Amino acid sequence: MDRISAMNAFVRVVEAGTFTKAADTLDVPNATVTRLIQSLEEDLKVRLLHRTTRSVTVTPEGATYYERVVRLLADLSDIESSTRMSQGKPAGRVRVEAAAAIGAMIIVPSLSDFYRQYPEVEVDLGVSNRRTDVVADGIDCAIRAGEVSDQQMVARRIGVFDFTTCASPEFLKACRAPLAPQDLAKCPTIGLASTRTGRALTYQFLDADSGIELNLEHKLVVDDTNSYVAAGVSGLGIIQSPSYAVAGAIRAGQLVPLLQDWRTPTKPLSVLYAPNRYLSAKVRVFIDWTIALFERHPDMRRD
Repeated sequence: MDRISAMNAFVRVVEAGTFTKAADTLDVPNATVTRLIQSLEEDLKVRLLHRTTRSVTVTPEGATYYERVVRLLADLSDIESSTRMSQGKPAGRVRVEAAAAIGAMIIVPSLSDFYRQYPEVEVDLGVSNRRTDVVADGIDCAIRAGEVSDQQMVARRIGVFDFTTCASPEFLKACRAPLAPQDLAKCPTIGLASTRTGRALTYQFLDADSGIELNLEHKLVVDDTNSYVAAGVSGLGIIQSPSYAVAGAIRAGQLVPLLQDWRTPTKPLSVLYAPNRYLSAKVRVFIDWTIALFERHPDMRRD
């Protein structure tokens, strides 16, 4: 039995909650994980997990073993990472999660720069608007917008962005541009659905004294920022999009900013990772590169 592999498999089963999900995150067959856990239990002569057809739970002995193994694997990762860092050669696969628009518009176009610096690191980038469980799904780090509510995660603020209200030139030829936020109720608008509630987000503005929040009747509602921007470019209606997502279309003349005398609320952007996992060299350099990337981005700021 490969003891380290067995320990890793055990930790992943505990964190993922099922053998199948643990096997997926380890990229090995389900039978391999089962065999490793069985061998580990036989060698220790103790049952670590209770298994049923529907769930996997940790025995008291398994819970104690998990806490110690996590620290041991962290120490091992520390040793390997320190050695690789001293050689200046971080290597291995990094699993990253990001919203689709952030991945497509900010991260992917700059990855060639990352690979030039770290040619031996492989990035497994999952772009989705679905909120995954970072620990259970074996994600090394996640880049997420909005306030971080999960107090069990380590969150490093990497940027803040605002919103731009805009429409296509063709749309504005047919419909009069709004002069104040309240005028939006008279215009065809497009809604962006919240990833948490599924309902369309309100259009928001700030003035000197207070905020304005508009619940509009939309011509179309979509749940993906890329599709949202495409709908605006196609002339289907007015959109209020994260500024980074429409900056390129505005520069290309595909969208025209509206209500520029009105500010919008800002939203933070953070990189998250689990506190009980040591940041290996490959993960650390990716996070540091990400922070520098967003610091340079014209539509992000750190305040």
